[in-house]
Amino acid sequence: MSKKVLYLLGIVITILIGTWLYTAFCCNRCTVDTLLPEKNKESKKESVQSKKETSSRKSGFSFSSPNTNYYCSENFNFLTSSFTPLLPVSDSVQRGVLHLKEELLKSDAQFKITGLYNSKEENNSIFPNLGLARANAVKNYFVNRGIPEAKIELSDVLQEELKINSDTVFGPVRYSWLSNEYSKENEKDWETIKRNSNANPVILYFNTGQSTIILTQQEKERIAAIVDYVNHVQGAKINITGHSDNDPGVRHTNQYYSEQRAKFAKDYFVANGIPENKIEIYGKGESEPIADNATEVGRAKNRRTEITIK
Repeated sequence: MSKKVLYLLGIVITILIGTWLYTAFCCNRCTVDTLLPEKNKESKKESVQSKKETSSRKSGFSFSSPNTNYYCSENFNFLTSSFTPLLPVSDSVQRGVLHLKEELLKSDAQFKITGLYNSKEENNSIFPNLGLARANAVKNYFVNRGIPEAKIELSDVLQEELKINSDTVFGPVRYSWLSNEYSKENEKDWETIKRNSNANPVILYFNTGQSTIILTQQEKERIAAIVDYVNHVQGAKINITGHSDNDPGVRHTNQYYSEQRAKFAKDYFVANGIPENKIEIYGKGESEPIADNATEVGRAKNRRTEITIK
């Protein structure tokens, strides 16, 4: 066999091997991040809907709906121990949010945002952990761009291995498309949640001039439940009511101090990512004591703010 024949044979074998490798390893990956072909839509749709939850495992902004797979390597970034997304958000994430909006508006499905955090970060939010606070912040971004709030679920995951460079945490947020079946099976009894929350309101105590509110872990968990309620029930609001003792104020009335306590709590909630239009405040002065105003301990208990659901 001549050298020329051997050379041509080698070329043919190389082409065949290359074609096989491309088909076996590349093609499947290339279709992941594109719109589903028309002929495959039905089978893909059945596959997605048969699952209770279809999640993306990628670190960027991504989601898989019955009609669309979207992926970009960019995501929301945060400073360490912070729940405020760094701005501006990349163009690719903005495009992804628009695609997500289109898909959710024509579907009964829901979408889950999962915030990640690690144990070394400090949680100064009103939420039980920094992951949930981050998920809530991303939810606010989505809602401000027209995605219905009631279609969004929040969750959190403790993950020690986060991508951190200097003081920036890159992409500590994951996303999941929740099927219609999942949404129906996990629908909450909102009336019971409201009734139980209002029967035992969250009560906050703080001194005049205090710049922050220190919450216990239990209080944060109860506040998270209240926030979850107002996120899903149309027209619901967080009701913040300030109270005072019966001592006359040096410069103002007890009514004034009760209103200032409510306003302080509201400002703190807003700073923690709760939309201002979801909060109403009231001041009831000394009219509803819960302890004896004859003692200093009793008066301290009456100087309070109560958090309920309206």
